[in-house]
Amino acid sequence: MKGKIMSEKIYKPGHFVHFIQARLALEETSAWRPAIITEISEGTFSIKSIDGTTRNFNCVETNRMREIYESGRVPDGREGKGMVIVAAHKVLIIPCADEGKIFPSRALINPSVNYLDDGAAQWSPTTDGAWHLFSIDAA
Repeated sequence: MKGKIMSEKIYKPGHFVHFIQARLALEETSAWRPAIITEISEGTFSIKSIDGTTRNFNCVETNRMREIYESGRVPDGREGKGMVIVAAHKVLIIPCADEGKIFPSRALINPSVNYLDDGAAQWSPTTDGAWHLFSIDAA
């Protein structure tokens, strides 16, 4: 379109989650690894895995990540406060309860994913909450 600049999302690791990447990450639950976020900075964050290893990742959506993670609605895991899931296809999943709810202990994986207007996958609904999706890349 002449005279109109179209904003396109970048789907390489660490940028935005593509709908196929989202679907595959949600389907491949055997690849899920629980962790906790230890620090969220501008464009980067750190996680501590179950074995105590700390790893750093890049992600362009750290403001959205921080807002969700610090909402007080992310369930705790055995690893500590605020469980996240490192999934296949370079996706980080943050389970988050709806306002006034508790995230279900056996939340169903819903194949439907909600997208931005330009196609970036952001979250998948479940009973009383959502699986929030972030594209990550090792720093």
